[in-house]
Amino acid sequence: MNRRLLLTISLLLSFCSTQAAYILIPMDETQTNHLKAYGIAYYALEHVIDVQWLLNYRGGSF
Repeated sequence: MNRRLLLTISLLLSFCSTQAAYILIPMDETQTNHLKAYGIAYYALEHVIDVQWLLNYRGGSF
């Protein structure tokens, strides 16, 4: 039981320290405000952060 608890705690702590490498903003029918994606990309480019567009993903913006 003690070993199982230690394993569970270590797994939870490992998830807390991870960060996202990419943010995907869908621009299909579920996205109601497409300007958010453009605004986030513009902000990232202003701060010299690489931006990648994935065109026509799930029938989105093209």
